[in-house]
Amino acid sequence: MKIKQISEKTLRQRIVVKIKKVAGFDGCIAGSLVQIHRKCGRPTCRCATTGEKHPAFVLTSKVNRKTKAVYIPVGMVEEVRTWVENYRQIKNLLKEIDELSEQIIRQKVPASRAVARNKKLLNQ
Repeated sequence: MKIKQISEKTLRQRIVVKIKKVAGFDGCIAGSLVQIHRKCGRPTCRCATTGEKHPAFVLTSKVNRKTKAVYIPVGMVEEVRTWVENYRQIKNLLKEIDELSEQIIRQKVPASRAVARNKKLLNQ
């Protein structure tokens, strides 16, 4: 089965479309949003007396091979969740842009080899 070769112009247009999508995101952040349960520290709270802990959210990410956790205030949880998803989408779009760019390079290689081969034949 022969694979249809896409023109360089079409590939470049697809790259531009994907770059515009990347630029359209409001914000992004790398990491994972995780819900944890922890004690608040007040001696009269239910978490100190019954052991029932409070839910909290943290953003975890790797920095120098260590896991870093950043507390996320309750009012920002949905916004940070959106940022994490945006980061994943941007990462996928960049991967697609990379693949399209590689296709452009691969199309140029055989052409430049053919030109070099033809120059050698002409010089003989």
